[in-house]
Amino acid sequence: MVNTMSKEKLSRILLSVVIVNTAVVSVAVDWNASHIFNPTWVPHARFHDVVMLWLLSSLSVIALWLLWRRSAEPQVSTIIATLVPMLFWAPFFFTTLLVPGTSLSASPDEPLPVIAGITIYPNVVIATINEILAAISYWLYSSQKENSTRNI
Repeated sequence: MVNTMSKEKLSRILLSVVIVNTAVVSVAVDWNASHIFNPTWVPHARFHDVVMLWLLSSLSVIALWLLWRRSAEPQVSTIIATLVPMLFWAPFFFTTLLVPGTSLSASPDEPLPVIAGITIYPNVVIATINEILAAISYWLYSSQKENSTRNI
């Protein structure tokens, strides 16, 4: 029973870190001259970035509340809390393929590392880490629930 409880708590803590990191990093990266206060951006683009950050921050608070509240359906709460950061970071992997003219780089002059001929975008690295950590946290939660079901 102690092992089961520790897996659930570890899952919640790890997912909480991912949720908070997603909101805080996104605001920190966008709330500056390269994004929201970029004079080359049209005002409506800046408006949409602020709306996106507000929505992300609000959903992150809801996700944390769902994750830590007492619930008759904790699996539903955990799934929704996991989906918030996963759905936020997912477009970093396909948006440039869907919308011509978009870029993963905030500045065309920004020097980016290249490893084995592959350009490494810092935001994609952060997205990948958060996606993996969210998946691990859900796996921990699910494996704990499977073990407790088998013990009944």
